[in-house]
Amino acid sequence: MVLRKLTPAAAAAVTATLALAACANGTTPTPAGATADGKPVLQQALQGLKGGNYTFTRSQEGTVSGSVHLPDGSLMEQPYGPTVLRSGKAFFMRYRIHADGYEQYKQLYEKYKRKAAPAQAAEIAKAEKIMTVLDGKHWVRADEKRLKAAAAEEDQSGMESLPPVPTAAQPDVTGAGALVGAVVRAESTGTAVTGTLDGTKVDPGLNLFANDPYYFYGPRASAMPFEATLDAQGRLTKITVHVPGMLQAPASAPPSAIPSDAPTEAPGAPLVIAISGYGTTAAPTVPADATELDPAAYELLTNDVD
Repeated sequence: MVLRKLTPAAAAAVTATLALAACANGTTPTPAGATADGKPVLQQALQGLKGGNYTFTRSQEGTVSGSVHLPDGSLMEQPYGPTVLRSGKAFFMRYRIHADGYEQYKQLYEKYKRKAAPAQAAEIAKAEKIMTVLDGKHWVRADEKRLKAAAAEEDQSGMESLPPVPTAAQPDVTGAGALVGAVVRAESTGTAVTGTLDGTKVDPGLNLFANDPYYFYGPRASAMPFEATLDAQGRLTKITVHVPGMLQAPASAPPSAIPSDAPTEAPGAPLVIAISGYGTTAAPTVPADATELDPAAYELLTNDVD
């Protein structure tokens, strides 16, 4: 067989033929370093979370950290609010009742129990006993349904911030899925994705942004810049959202009446969600020293952050 060098015209014809064949097979060659639509890339990057086995951190003003190992359990630690460990159907919690007012309540109990009637003194002693385990350091085994009922009874209960429950149907408790769902524009280059997202489209119950992003940030709330990083398997490893500074005057006017360059405070820390440990995260270990939460504690928890 004799190999012959192709003429420029013949080479061009071959290239055109290969390109047509690629199109016929449903693929389009992408030059190295070229950008592509990042939205489908991000959606695909969330697939790793669906396995229900990962570790994550979410940081901004404080850091939430968690590990998920379905179906065995999960652990989520919060700087504010309850830290929760779920193992099978068992629920364990570490929580500082009365939050920043913890020490003040201890002092009040100590002050009034000395001059209280016997019945009142017994109630104070019970409250003091509950506070010794709800100090943010000790683990207690609790009834999650009763905790949720305590939160529903009053709007000043710390139980309103119970971490979400990862399930087979909804394994993602990182908040990354909600951010990806709010993406307005995205471009993908290799393992990096950049673009903007609409913070007003994110469920306020997730506490990722202010309860009403438009009210606090104005038009900037609808175009928050972000960047995301994927691993070699295309799974999301980090997404960073640059939150704008809050308006110096709240956005009580309709969107069209607020200029996009309205004065704001300086931007705060970005929202950063980092994910790792896909498929290698261990199931949480049940705390050996956990005690059963006293039934009287549920009533105290209905209004514990006043």
